[in-house]
Amino acid sequence: MNKKLSIPILIVLSIGLLAFYVADRVSAASEQQKTARDSVDGLRARVDRLEAKIADLQAQLNRLSAKQTPGVLALPGTHVFPGNQIPPGASQHEIGGIKYWTIPLGEGH
Repeated sequence: MNKKLSIPILIVLSIGLLAFYVADRVSAASEQQKTARDSVDGLRARVDRLEAKIADLQAQLNRLSAKQTPGVLALPGTHVFPGNQIPPGASQHEIGGIKYWTIPLGEGH
């Protein structure tokens, strides 16, 4: 009689433990999905912020490029110029007794 009673009790306990195990796994899976969803939303927000920053930096670079006229620095003396002729638009400067010229390369971009 004792064997007949112990088998159903073991079956009921096994089913109960299995039910708690499955419920815990389902709960853990839903928590992982929520965490993954939050991290994806966070990454999207970060990508949006970085794209806005890149656009701002690109605009700053374009403004800086438009303001600067390209030039060549020639050191020292006029012997570096063909025929000793200083190109038009060149500006002579002097630092510590050393003369140098800045020469515009074009009209700008």
